[in-house]
Amino acid sequence: MSINIALIGMPGSGKTAIGEKIAKKLSMDFVDMDEMIEVNEGKSIAEIFKNGEDYFRSLETDCAKVLGSRESSVISTGGGIVKRKENIDYLKKNSIIIFINRHPDSIVNDVDIQKRPLLKDGVQIIYKLYDERIDLYKKYCDIEVINDKGIDEAVRKIIAVTLSPGEE
Repeated sequence: MSINIALIGMPGSGKTAIGEKIAKKLSMDFVDMDEMIEVNEGKSIAEIFKNGEDYFRSLETDCAKVLGSRESSVISTGGGIVKRKENIDYLKKNSIIIFINRHPDSIVNDVDIQKRPLLKDGVQIIYKLYDERIDLYKKYCDIEVINDKGIDEAVRKIIAVTLSPGEE
């Protein structure tokens, strides 16, 4: 598969875990945008956020631009990738955009707020972010996959909807 699979969704929706498994099953490269930003900057996401969310979002846009020209990659985006339409435009050039929709109640039970700067004020922010972003996720995705039965089931669903019959 030469096209990319770009995963969008809330922090804690399973983008990275799902993306890693999809990449392995389909023999594709895996890229986590947050990790790419950390490597490029030599700092953690939390440290980068100390320079402000706008600064982080500009780094995210730079990554989207680079990743939009890749091939055969599964891309796990940051939860706020949809906050800038240009990010989605870059990714859409060569990607199927999959929205991994996971209910906020499930996210709250699993997420480690220490690793997520936007959640530093508590997990209740998940509900606020979900309400703010849900329409954007739905607007920008090509396919929505509900992640309510675990990682393996979400992987199966995504592979089924992204591959043509006979490609598995």
